[in-house]
Amino acid sequence: MKYADFSSVVQLGVGLHVGTAVLQLYGELGLQPLNRALARINSLFLAPEHERPAKELEDELLSLEGKYEIFKIRLSKEFEKYILGNSFVAITLAVILVVLAYKADDPISEGWEAISLLFVGLSLLPAPVSLGVFWFDADRQVKPLREEADALERKAQSP
Repeated sequence: MKYADFSSVVQLGVGLHVGTAVLQLYGELGLQPLNRALARINSLFLAPEHERPAKELEDELLSLEGKYEIFKIRLSKEFEKYILGNSFVAITLAVILVVLAYKADDPISEGWEAISLLFVGLSLLPAPVSLGVFWFDADRQVKPLREEADALERKAQSP
């Protein structure tokens, strides 16, 4: 087995980790139900005065929107942590790729099992794991907000 045998998997790893922009998909996909619910509730308060929901519900809406803004700030800070971590892994893999290019024809004589596990693991695990953890954690945090928005929407639509 030669070092060159691992260059493709390490290239894939660099791409995966540089591509952490996929983490932004949560903002586009995971938050859409809450964004749509808030937009629907807000539209109820644009109706003529006699058709609008009670003032207390508008106060609840403002409170919910405030909680949502705080959540988005926290989500952004978490996102930055994952971007930094995955960027570090991508840089590490890029350095490994350069070393592999220089040592391409050298055989791996000792510890090839550990080296192969390191290259494959570092290339394929951190990006999907970080995406899964980020998505799960963000979804867990936004779930109570979605439930609160749904309850508020039901109250605002009832006569």
